[in-house]
This record gives sequence, structure tokens and C-alpha cells, in this order.
Amino acid sequence: MLLAAVAIAPHAIQAQTAAALTVVPSRDKKVVRRWALPGDPRGVAIGNDGTIYVGVAEPQAVLAVDPLSGAIKKRLVLDSADIASTKELVTIRTNPERTRLYIANGSDESASILSIPNLGVVREITMEGETIRDVVPDPRGRYVYVLGRRVHVYDKDGQTEVRTLPIEEPMAIATNSTGTLLAVLASEDFGTTKATVVALFDTTNLTEFEREPLQTEQTIEFVMFAAHDHSLVAFSRDSFYEKPLTTRPVRITDPGKAGATQMRVEIGDLVNSTHVCLPERSGPQVATLTSTDTNLVYAERRCSVSGTFSGSTRGVTPASLYGIDAYAVAYDKLSNTIVATDRAGFLTVYTPPKPTLTR
Repeated sequence: MLLAAVAIAPHAIQAQTAAALTVVPSRDKKVVRRWALPGDPRGVAIGNDGTIYVGVAEPQAVLAVDPLSGAIKKRLVLDSADIASTKELVTIRTNPERTRLYIANGSDESASILSIPNLGVVREITMEGETIRDVVPDPRGRYVYVLGRRVHVYDKDGQTEVRTLPIEEPMAIATNSTGTLLAVLASEDFGTTKATVVALFDTTNLTEFEREPLQTEQTIEFVMFAAHDHSLVAFSRDSFYEKPLTTRPVRITDPGKAGATQMRVEIGDLVNSTHVCLPERSGPQVATLTSTDTNLVYAERRCSVSGTFSGSTRGVTPASLYGIDAYAVAYDKLSNTIVATDRAGFLTVYTPPKPTLTR
């Protein structure tokens, strides 16, 4: 397998501004603003000033869009149409400082790191034979986690691979808010059956220290830490899961550290499960935390069934942005709104929904 991190040649990139997006009227009361956005819009992220950064797959480009006027402030084409490239911009994520974008390019077998707000190319990571489904930055600024057939850990600039984590065919990854933990969800064979498991890694040494079943066999599309890192939430195509995380002091046995203790994170045994109906063509960014890290909003298509099972104390309050065909959603803290992409060709700003578990 060939793994490489390469800088992009200047001629391979086109950066330019363009006209404003076309406004699309809507009678939907939860819609604040909506624009037409051709080109198969995919991942989305929000900058420090509220700028919407959205990926469009067919032009293989990133657009910087004004959240009020819809004006395209900058447009960066990652690869031109005449190059044999298939950048899908599956996810777009930011670091905590919101100075960089991290883009998973799907079947193009690559990931891109851009600086913002100037949309400068920092690095492109290429991985032959691996579809890149997500790229997650380390909140501490040490690493970049790349999700392919394995989880690849790169240095903060994406130049050097530090380690490949020993988990086959991972489904989804997430870091906690402080960057001390990395969660990897994968399928594990238990002899007569397979089940989805959660593996926790200590990022100080990139070693696994705990693994527990998620009490499902379903493929997980999305995972994240929430509720002050006391919950791990995950989505399959038709279910939302929440698994509690607890910390307890553990006495260090090292003679040189007599009397010292450290905090150990443990995965709870019980799982909260809620039936959901994710949009048919949604991607890994189908949910987002909002004003607090206990309020979770997820996109949901119209469906006739819903239900809940409370296996343990719930740490997060989920709210459905119901009846939409979103591919990805992101929360804008400045305006308290949800930004969503729709592969049919729309970019929409929504009012956050009120928490509810049933329709």
C-alpha cells in the first residue's frame, strides 16, 4: 500500500470569487435562508466569522459562502474536470481554532488540509487503495486522524504518518473535547456472530485500553463524544445510540509514583437506543451539537415509525431536524442556526429544532 503526503503544485489549484448563490423561497417555517447550490453539495463547516465552507463534488471545489447574503467570497477548485480525479468532499471539519479545514475525499483515496479564511492548500494526503471516509483533527493540535480501511494517525500538518491503529475496517472515529481519547467503532467477530464495538485509545501513547460492544450489529455512520465527554453517541441508518462513559480514580503501582492516582475512563454496559430515519443520501456529518454539548440535532427524513429504549440515564437531548433530505449539517454558534447541504442542489440555514423523541 502506498501512503503519501504531498504538497499541491500551484497550477493544480484554482482560487477565485464568483457571483452570489440564487435565493430559493420557502414556506417552511424552520427555514431561515435557502439558496440553490448546483454541483452535488456534500460536507459543510462553519468559520470563526460565520462563513459557510461547503464542498461540491462535481466541480471538486470548496466554496466560502457569506451566511447572510449567499455571496461566494472565495472558490477553490481542488482538481479540474480534465484530471482523472474523483474528490467527493465526504466530510469537511475544522480544528478548534477554526483556522483549518480537513476534508475527506472519499473514493479519490485522498484527504486535503486547507487554511482558512484564505482557502490555502496546506497538504494533500494520498492513500492508494483506501476510500477516505473522514478526517478528524486532534483538539490538542498534535495529530490528524484519517479514516480509511484502517485509522491512520498523521502529524498535525499531515506530512508524516505516525501510526496505523490495529483495527480492521473501522466504521467511524471521534475524539473527546480535550483530545485525550480517540473512539473507533468497528465490527468484531465473536465466533457465532458479529457485533459493533467501541474501542477507546489513549492518545498520549496511541494505545487501546478498553473495548466494549455497542449492543448492535448495524453499521455506524457517525459517532461523537457529548455531555462533557460523559456520553458517546452514534448513528446507524435507522437508530441513534448513546453509551455512557464514566471516569474513576486508579492508583498508580509504579514505586516511583507512590500514592499517585490517575483517572480511568470506562464504557458503560447499557445503551440508550432511539429509532430514527436518516436521509437516504446523508453522509457522516448527519448530526451536530448545538448551544451546549448536551443538545444534539440530527437530520431526519419523513417516516412513520419512531420509538425509544432507555437502557441508562440519558446524557444528551436529541432533536430531529425533521422532514429534510440533508447530506450534512453544521452548527453556527454566532447566529444559533443549523446549516445543511442537500445533494439535490441546496444550501439551507435552519432554526434549531426543539428537543423531542417522537413525531
